[in-house]
Amino acid sequence: MPAERISILYNPSAGMGRALRRKLKLEQILRHLEVRYDLIMSRSETHLRELTREHAKKYGTLVGAGGDSTFHIMINEIMAAGAEVNFGLIGVGSSNDITLEFGVDSLEKACRTLKGGRSRKIDLGCIREGGTPLQYFLGQANIGLGAFVNIRVAETALRKPWLAKRQTLAGILGIRMAYRSKSIPLPLKVDAEARRTEGDFVAAIFSNVRFWAMGKIIAPGAVPDDGQLDACLIRDCSFLRLARISRLANAGRHAEADEVEIRRAPAFEVASDKPFEIQSDGEIIRTPDGRPLFHKVTFSIVPQALNLICP
Repeated sequence: MPAERISILYNPSAGMGRALRRKLKLEQILRHLEVRYDLIMSRSETHLRELTREHAKKYGTLVGAGGDSTFHIMINEIMAAGAEVNFGLIGVGSSNDITLEFGVDSLEKACRTLKGGRSRKIDLGCIREGGTPLQYFLGQANIGLGAFVNIRVAETALRKPWLAKRQTLAGILGIRMAYRSKSIPLPLKVDAEARRTEGDFVAAIFSNVRFWAMGKIIAPGAVPDDGQLDACLIRDCSFLRLARISRLANAGRHAEADEVEIRRAPAFEVASDKPFEIQSDGEIIRTPDGRPLFHKVTFSIVPQALNLICP
């Protein structure tokens, strides 16, 4: 009996538009492996959300082809719909940290994993304000530098598309701008399991997976089904010192730096007198009424919330 057809929702704008060039190769591999699939191209974020809700009801397996932001959007629609569906990953975005975590960081690996069809239950992170869930995330949520750079790179993409496609350079320029504008550090109080960490922070990153920012091992001990979030808190430091910490993070050794603290807990409450933005898997988080700034939020884990297709 042939395997059931799977739905692949393809985001051609992922990777600053580079994803579209990989579609032909993807379909060649799928046909070679005799994977039965329906592939639909999304036209916009709104269209992707609509397709996700529709296909989560029609298919047993729903696959996102895009970057971390694509997966973030689709997972939130699946959670909102309460759909019991297996979710698959095809990374054709810019950073692809989530596909790296789950061992599907090439088109060949992703397609063979879809062919195998094995799934496991994994955790999702959840961002709450006043007890109300705002968004779920598969990878990370962060406050401080990551959110600032995400916003500035998006603005750069509109004004200078050529620079936005050079993501590393655009990120470095965004970091320099954050320092010069004094947008960082942020005064934060981070509470978890009756213990507080307080001070001025360049970044606070709450991870469900190990990788962040194009392959940096920001949470070396993170396991996506252990019922825990791993926090990486980076205290105020100079631009040059941050560059050193970043290099250490390439090998997951940044905890050696005095400015870095790694913590693990099922939930973290974060508060600040200064309003802050939150970035999660490439998306800037907003309240239902569109507000992007927060004073107090909780990052918590939702155990075994998603059926993920894995090798």
